[in-house]
Amino acid sequence: MRNLLILFISLAFFSCGNPPKQFATVNQGLQYISESKNGFVKDTLFNNGMEVKIQLIPASLVQKTNNPGKQKYFSIQLSFKGHELLAQLPREEYGAYVQLFSFGMDRYIFLRADSGKEFPAGMVSYQPTYNMGKNNELIAVFNEDFSSCKVLKLIVKEFGLNLGQLEFSIDPAKFDYSPTIVQL
Repeated sequence: MRNLLILFISLAFFSCGNPPKQFATVNQGLQYISESKNGFVKDTLFNNGMEVKIQLIPASLVQKTNNPGKQKYFSIQLSFKGHELLAQLPREEYGAYVQLFSFGMDRYIFLRADSGKEFPAGMVSYQPTYNMGKNNELIAVFNEDFSSCKVLKLIVKEFGLNLGQLEFSIDPAKFDYSPTIVQL
C-alpha cells in the first residue's frame, strides 16, 4: 500500500509540469493557453490604464488541424481601461491608427534572437471590431525556424502612442507545443 501511495504521488508530481497533449475542442485549448500560469501570456499594464498583452498561440489551435505548419502565431492585444485602445483616441487620429494597424504594423513587430538577429513578422493581421470588443488585437505570424535560439524577445517598436519600445521575453520551447484536438 505504501509503495502504491509513493507511486501515485510521484506520478502526480512529475505530470504537473507537462502541458496537456490533447484537448477535446479548440476552445478548451485556447482557454488553457489564456491562463497566465501556463506561460503562453505576457502582460504589461501602464500607469495610465493602457494594457498590452501578448499571447503565443500554438499553430494547431489557429489552423484547426492536427498537422499544422511551422508558423508561429502571436496575439498582441492593446486596451485602455478595459476597452479597445483605438476607440479611445481622438476622432481625427482614429482613422490613421486603423489604417496603420490594418496595413503597417509589420514594420514595428519582430522577434529578436539572443544573437541579436531580428526576424520580421511574415504577416500582421488586424480585424477592426468597431468598439464592440475589450481590446484591439493584432495577429503576428512568423515563419522562421527558431530551434537554435535559446532566448527570444517579441519586440513592438514605438508606433506613435508614446508607449516606447515594448519587449516581451519568449520561451522558444513553447513553439514546440502542438496539442491535438479531438473535435476539429
